[in-house]
Amino acid sequence: MNKSILFFLLITISFNNFEKALAGVKHPALVDFNKTFIGTLNNKIDVVFSLKNTNGKITGFYYYGKIGVEIKLTGSIIDGNVLLYELDYQNIKKAKITGQVLKSTFSGQWEDLSTRKHFPIQLKETSNSIPPLPRAIAGTYKLNKETGCNLTIEISKSKGAYSYHFKSSTRTLKGKVTFIRSLEEKVVYINFNGIEWEDNRGDISRDGPDDEPKETEYLPTSVEGLLSDDEIIIQNYGNAMNSYTKLGECSDEKYIHLKKYSGSKK
Repeated sequence: MNKSILFFLLITISFNNFEKALAGVKHPALVDFNKTFIGTLNNKIDVVFSLKNTNGKITGFYYYGKIGVEIKLTGSIIDGNVLLYELDYQNIKKAKITGQVLKSTFSGQWEDLSTRKHFPIQLKETSNSIPPLPRAIAGTYKLNKETGCNLTIEISKSKGAYSYHFKSSTRTLKGKVTFIRSLEEKVVYINFNGIEWEDNRGDISRDGPDDEPKETEYLPTSVEGLLSDDEIIIQNYGNAMNSYTKLGECSDEKYIHLKKYSGSKK
């Protein structure tokens, strides 16, 4: 047989075998996954991403670590290249995210579709799961027992953001609500921003009987509570190792249990 013909046949057979072998390998873009990523936006803002890939279509959400409210994402992945769109509460595209998934990392760019401002995103996969927010946060929360602390907090939701209306025997306040979703503790904390603490003196355990009373340190302006489906628990004061009082009108209550008794399903 002619050497040229033999060489051509060998090449053809090898190529056919290669095609058959390749056909049995699932394309990386089609490998489904459901992953959680943590990292930064613009090298300084903490963000958490939840991304689910189904046959190259990606759905999910992300949130800013200090806000905790989910921002909807939709897009696609081809050969590890990701294209995502950020949707607002009306499902209108507000931003675009592009980048690459390489093993357990994501590196890319976030771009505002209106201003065209763009910032880098660096993420890495984590095995920790994201604790979910309760399905219905909006509503009215009140102290669940008869005490001298007459306290009501109404939480509402508008345009994808949460706010509160705080009423006690001595004051009425309004402000923004944010959440801390601890991946390590697997719990959700709620923050009522704009409420100044009553007192904060720090460690007073070494104060002697003749010592001058320790002056109040910087007063935080955010009250945190542990959030569950129908209750908010606020630790109102500390101890000798960490002396503080958050809500002065409830100074007799170390733990303030606010029960939800009405609200919407938003």
